[in-house]
Amino acid sequence: MELPPFPEKRPKGRIKGMKVNKKEREGEILFDHKLRKFYIQKGKDIIDYYDTMTEAFYYKKILMDNNWDETILKTNVCEKIEVNIVIDPTKEYEVKLNFCPRCKSRLEINATECPSCGINIEEYLSNNN
Repeated sequence: MELPPFPEKRPKGRIKGMKVNKKEREGEILFDHKLRKFYIQKGKDIIDYYDTMTEAFYYKKILMDNNWDETILKTNVCEKIEVNIVIDPTKEYEVKLNFCPRCKSRLEINATECPSCGINIEEYLSNNN
């Protein structure tokens, strides 16, 4: 089977129906060398500065899901993670387990018992430490 000849006059530039390019539609994550921080830029607007690229990508994703409404960053409950913190041994930190410490099956958020093996997670951790 022979393929038809490649068309000589093919369209150039943007895809039909696309009015904006990817940078205008999705914004971009850039790095400011003077501040040594990542930032989100959409058009000429700079949204905010972040310590890590992962953090900037996370907030960019939230903004894209909400049609670039910046108020969502204030209303959306997000715990900002400090990268270079010193752990205080006298302070008690909140720990969230994703997996059962005994059978290693996935746990739901704020689960008190494992759905697979049925152990009480708090009792198991306090008895084994």
